Amino acid sequence: MNSKQGNSAATSLVAAGTVLSGDITFRQELVIAGTVNGSVICDGEDTSVVKILEGGSFTGEINAPRVEIAGKVDANVTGTSSVSIGSSAEVSGVIRFYKLAVSPGAVITGELVTMAEELQLPAAGNK
Repeated sequence: MNSKQGNSAATSLVAAGTVLSGDITFRQELVIAGTVNGSVICDGEDTSVVKILEGGSFTGEINAPRVEIAGKVDANVTGTSSVSIGSSAEVSGVIRFYKLAVSPGAVITGELVTMAEELQLPAAGNK
């Protein structure tokens, strides 16, 4: 039995019909087609991505380089690289991002905060 972890693509899936409560730490790709209540933290590369598919639902907190939303999300979302919100998405909460893409038809209720603004605020106070 080979127990070595290679650098090959590793996708974690919460399938449709699955309900998961708790904290998830992932490395490369996390795909949510079911329901997740908790927090998601990336412990991987800068190219890692969380995808909430159409029909998927997430409540809690997400912190990852890339976040792609097509389902329902009620969470504080931090995309250190980018956040993409698809046309079927319904998002509520605080969304922090470096780059943001929103498709027509998406519903967003909450606050949008650019990471660039947050990074500049402490520097202004250190004069």
